[in-house]
Amino acid sequence: MIIWHPCWAHIRRKFFEAEAGDQSFREWILMKIRHLFMLEKVAWARTPEERLKIRQEKEVPIIDDLIKKIKERLSDPKLLPKSKFRKALGYFCGLIPYLKNYTQHAFARLDNNVAERAIRPLTIGRKNWLFFGSEDGGEAGAILLSFVQTCRGLGINPRDYLEDIFRRLMDHNAQKLHELLPDQWLSSQNQVKKSAT
Repeated sequence: MIIWHPCWAHIRRKFFEAEAGDQSFREWILMKIRHLFMLEKVAWARTPEERLKIRQEKEVPIIDDLIKKIKERLSDPKLLPKSKFRKALGYFCGLIPYLKNYTQHAFARLDNNVAERAIRPLTIGRKNWLFFGSEDGGEAGAILLSFVQTCRGLGINPRDYLEDIFRRLMDHNAQKLHELLPDQWLSSQNQVKKSAT
């Protein structure tokens, strides 16, 4: 089952960019969101169980307070309908059913900055990769890039991994190709190092 966890960094950005409007209320919202990020920094230094406890006891009340006050403010008829501040309030209210989802799952994150950093090289090079030559070339490129990102996530030098598997690929048993996946490759490399010492 897929559970959506909205990105609080995006929510914060909406309010940060909404410079016109009720400045004191905007600052209050940004301060509350800053508290959520500070609590998350503490929570990620703890065990998953402690992280959930911090979220339930400290973060959920902050989110509830934000929801209550923002809903009240959104109903103010003095708000300019096309202002960035009004749009930020509306954006927040549209996410209310999902805002606390991350507090229920220890490994969910408050924001998706980790994922965005991982795909940044892809988005920077997007124009360069428009010309793979064919659909098959594009698919092959996507597979290679996913291997590179998996290697980075596992702390493997992607170049070492790719050079090694491309040398071994032709002679490797087709029924055991899973042995060449990055996680399997890493464990086999570690075993070789242990046996060498």
